Amino acid sequence: MSFKMRTTKPSKGNKYYIRKTNGGYSNAIKGYPTDKECNVLSNCVGYAYGRFNEIGGYGCCKYLAPVNAENFMQYKGSCKTGSTPKVGSVMVWQGNGSLAGHVAIVEKVNSSTQVFTSESSYGGKAFFNSIRTNDNARWGMSKNYRFSGFLYVPEVVVEQITPVVARNTLVDQLKLNKDMK
Repeated sequence: MSFKMRTTKPSKGNKYYIRKTNGGYSNAIKGYPTDKECNVLSNCVGYAYGRFNEIGGYGCCKYLAPVNAENFMQYKGSCKTGSTPKVGSVMVWQGNGSLAGHVAIVEKVNSSTQVFTSESSYGGKAFFNSIRTNDNARWGMSKNYRFSGFLYVPEVVVEQITPVVARNTLVDQLKLNKDMK
């Protein structure tokens, strides 16, 4: 499957963000407040679970379970994990004490210490993008959260954009000048 960066909220009817009981692919709980177009939003798990499957083109999930965010790593199935950010990977945080964890999707890697993400938040926004920097090993979260790592999406090809190189070199310019004489 080819990766396409998400910078806008999933559109109405996108089955990756709709519960199975409502005709979608997701087993995640309804978000709060529930988005009328994609009912697993507002919820970080509902969004990350849906986006992970959307990126892989899986339809119904064949790797993850829609568990609490802090449990994503232990329910990773056969997915690989690591500490290096990769496009399409799930970022996982554990909350301290009674705080639930958080998950987000890496849409772009700006550097080894900075990523551009897509996210949702329970009790908050249905969709947003963030730039997250690895500050004190927390990747932009408060001291109430501990970063667990990246969970990588299998079978994803990231298309590289190859810049067009101008052929107007000095040699080409000299040839053009000679031809014009």
